[in-house]
Amino acid sequence: MADLETNKLKREVGILGVVTNVLSISIGSGIFLLPALVFVILGNGSILAYIFCGFIFLALGLCFAEVSSRVPDTGGMYVYIERAFGPLAGFLSNSLYLFGVGVLACAALLNAMADIAASSFPVLGELWARIGFFSVILGIISLLSIRGIKDSMIFVKILTFTKVLAMLVLVTFGLSAISLDNIIWKGFPEFSKIGEASLLLIFAFLGGELALSVGGEMKNPKRTAPLGFVIGIFGVVLIFCLIHLAVQGVLGQTLLENQEAPLAELAKNLAGNTGFLLILIVSFIAVWSTFSSIFLLKNRILYAGAVDGILPKVFAKLHPKYGTPVIAIVFLAILELLIAGTGSFRYLLILVTGNSILIYLGVILAFFKFRLTDKNPGPELFKIKGGYFLGTFALIALVWIFFQLSQTELLGIGLFVLMLSIIYQLIAFYKRKKPSINQQITSL
Repeated sequence: MADLETNKLKREVGILGVVTNVLSISIGSGIFLLPALVFVILGNGSILAYIFCGFIFLALGLCFAEVSSRVPDTGGMYVYIERAFGPLAGFLSNSLYLFGVGVLACAALLNAMADIAASSFPVLGELWARIGFFSVILGIISLLSIRGIKDSMIFVKILTFTKVLAMLVLVTFGLSAISLDNIIWKGFPEFSKIGEASLLLIFAFLGGELALSVGGEMKNPKRTAPLGFVIGIFGVVLIFCLIHLAVQGVLGQTLLENQEAPLAELAKNLAGNTGFLLILIVSFIAVWSTFSSIFLLKNRILYAGAVDGILPKVFAKLHPKYGTPVIAIVFLAILELLIAGTGSFRYLLILVTGNSILIYLGVILAFFKFRLTDKNPGPELFKIKGGYFLGTFALIALVWIFFQLSQTELLGIGLFVLMLSIIYQLIAFYKRKKPSINQQITSL
């Protein structure tokens, strides 16, 4: 590793690459389960939760788009928060997103792939076989990540467009067979029920913002980042709403009996066992696509934290030939293998949602601060109309959803943030003391 250098990343990502990552990450394993879970809570009025979350993420996406054009650097949300509020806030957001969201989510997706494959290959129910399976998946995406984001994006695009095309075909046939009685509701659901359903749905929408973490590898990032992200978010909201309408419109009350695989049941209803098998394959591709995008992008967050000096500098070292953060990639691959092998992370998915909402709130506050302090932005800035209204709406809505978490979950998130704050203070104390220690050694 001695010949590794800290260098500039190559700019190879265009608008289509950003859109692909947004779709790849957001349209993952969640949408294969959530139509039934939301239906249990809201019944025929379930689409209201999708519309509510859609408005939140569209408002959030527009705010993110403006901030990304102000700070076109690698690191995504971490960089926005760090530039706005300083190193402590940057350390908290970097660590919270990297370990409290990205690592746990990738570990969950690895196990989800193993569970899907185990339905055809029962041996994957054994721990040794799962670890071997995890090692192969991690080896493939690590090798592609090290070779460069261009090669990785080709792989992700193939998986993503296969997934999206298959789901659009399923939705098209589903919409042609819906019963209006299954999608018409009487009266307005309790607002608390919409909040409960939205807390689940937020998990499905999560992750698209990771597409912004490669700002340092985008062509013309002040244009590519905002346009690609907004187009991607619009696509996600539209696809999610259509998927739910198709599932609910065809299955109706039988969704209550098919909570584990509603999309597979829809495919079986439309095309028999062949359809069931096909959607099972598509679900594997969907999860693999999401996992690949998250893994590819989160090592750039680790790299950005190291470049800014809040994490060990070794993670900022780039491969001399490919110009990629090789040490960060290998470290996260090993960490993912260890966590995925335990399986305990699956009970922490709700904390992934809570941690993500906290970071979203930090970006919205950064959005407000940049607007208030930067009175003379350049002409190339992507500035949204009605920005203060959209930011306020997203802020209030996310705070309300955040407090739908239980007291135990809120306490767990609070303790995690407190632990990170203590770690930051210890690191800062060590850095302050290090010069005096070196002077004492030199004097001896």
